[in-house]
Amino acid sequence: MRSAIVPVLILVFLGACGPYAHKASPAAAEPAAGFVLASEDFRNNDTMPRMFACTGQNISPDLRWSGAPPGTKSFILTMKDLDAPGGDFLHWAVVDIPATANGAGRNAKFPPNSREFQNDAGGFGYTGPCPPSGTHRYIFSLYAVDTERLNDAPAPLEEFIKDHTLAKAVLTGVYRKQ
Repeated sequence: MRSAIVPVLILVFLGACGPYAHKASPAAAEPAAGFVLASEDFRNNDTMPRMFACTGQNISPDLRWSGAPPGTKSFILTMKDLDAPGGDFLHWAVVDIPATANGAGRNAKFPPNSREFQNDAGGFGYTGPCPPSGTHRYIFSLYAVDTERLNDAPAPLEEFIKDHTLAKAVLTGVYRKQ
């Protein structure tokens, strides 16, 4: 039995030390001090104006950030509804936002090399709050990552974020069906 364990341990060690090993920082799961995501359109944990919802103009709010850690090569932005009936619902995902960016105004237009992923509504781009009932929380998460481009990695976006995040900033908006 001991001889069977040794090759497994060697493989685990080599995998952990190899050139493709990535170590997720603790910041991948928790917001990082000093790295801030904010909006001129609403404060953290406040109600998002109707203009940003599916029943309004359905445009993205103003977003600004600062305090990205050293080593940041690009940003990933997501917006999720944590209270959707089927579980987390991805409303928006933008990758490959250059490290030189510090925000996106209303109805965001990102630099040319940035890319928007398909959201859970089946479209690309921003899909505003549209709760079927009650009050929902919409979490905007900005990830400072250690690579310039996602490069269509075979891993899902969540796995890529987990493996490459240096820091995370969060802004929560609340919206109630009107």
